[in-house]
Amino acid sequence: MEPLLRAPIALLTALLAACAGPGGGVETEGGSTSAPTTTTASTTSESSGPETTTTSATTSTSGATTSGSTTTSSTTTSSTTTGSTTGGELPPLDDSACDGYATRYWDCCKAHCGWLGNVHPETDPITSCDKSDQSLGAAYDTPSSCQSLDEGSAFTCYSNNPWAISDTLAYGFAAVPAQGDICGRCYQLEFTGAGHYNAQDPGSNALKGKTMVVQATNIGYDVGGGQFDILTPGGGVGLFDACTYQWGVQTSELGATYGGFMTQCQQQHPGDHSSQKQCVLGRCAAVFAAPELAELAAGCVWYVDWYQAADNPNLRYQEVHCPPELVAISGIDRGILGEIATCGGGGGSCTQEQMDQCDCAWTNGGANCGQDDGSCCWTACCG
Repeated sequence: MEPLLRAPIALLTALLAACAGPGGGVETEGGSTSAPTTTTASTTSESSGPETTTTSATTSTSGATTSGSTTTSSTTTSSTTTGSTTGGELPPLDDSACDGYATRYWDCCKAHCGWLGNVHPETDPITSCDKSDQSLGAAYDTPSSCQSLDEGSAFTCYSNNPWAISDTLAYGFAAVPAQGDICGRCYQLEFTGAGHYNAQDPGSNALKGKTMVVQATNIGYDVGGGQFDILTPGGGVGLFDACTYQWGVQTSELGATYGGFMTQCQQQHPGDHSSQKQCVLGRCAAVFAAPELAELAAGCVWYVDWYQAADNPNLRYQEVHCPPELVAISGIDRGILGEIATCGGGGGSCTQEQMDQCDCAWTNGGANCGQDDGSCCWTACCG
């Protein structure tokens, strides 16, 4: 089956200049666009097949380990496999760290990094799971559930949900802007305490001083520079939705298309963050009530308890070596490549060729531009 709504690689590359900062109002892969004035989180992961060329234009690594446990909750994972590695603390980022922000999504689709054609030739793709969350192992050519709704199609494994290592450190997975060899890279995110669209967002304020390490397993053609769309159960399906089929729920039960449970709860309880958090917990309990969805329930509760139901928080980030706990879940291990990409500390100047590659549809006639994020596409479309 033909890939769904793929953006040209030229556009994908243009969307992520080194240290471009917040993504100019564009959202995660799949085509979501969120106006800065609404504070809704973005979501949509890449559900498409491999690139037409099989270079390292996007990268993934070893799928030797399976990523699809069906019964082990994220809470169990964090308590049994993570503490000895980090001790709950990481060195702070240095002065070359870049500015960015986080959004959220969970669309149940096969990740971009699950295709052989999208990974580094020395590594294997991320392992996907079937409708019952059973690992598909090395069957990397299995169609995405967002291309073909079938029990044997490839879905996101439930073990890809985020979890807490300590009160101030968490691990997870994310879709990132596409810039060449992306799959399997890990990034340390330090939350600044401000919201991207609403500086006084209570959840973002409460995140100040917390750190998260995420591994890139997906890309987004509508993800802007410096944006990390964190896989979060209940975070919104975005443009692609295999969750209603996989979980047997109605679309309305998943909350807002972009932003999921939290965005819906904000609409129901405007200005009351405490009630919004309780509302999200209620949605977590209702949608993920079945025992086989325990990992998703844990990830959904993590969003409220550790992440403080933050809505598009600002952050600083740098690429780091991947923790073994993330590698064990995803199967993507870039360690054999012996390289870490540096963050340049500034967006730099844009050539006319770079700006000509930008698709400005995301601006909605300028309404979604927000503040200058330093990216070439902001300059081309909003400058």
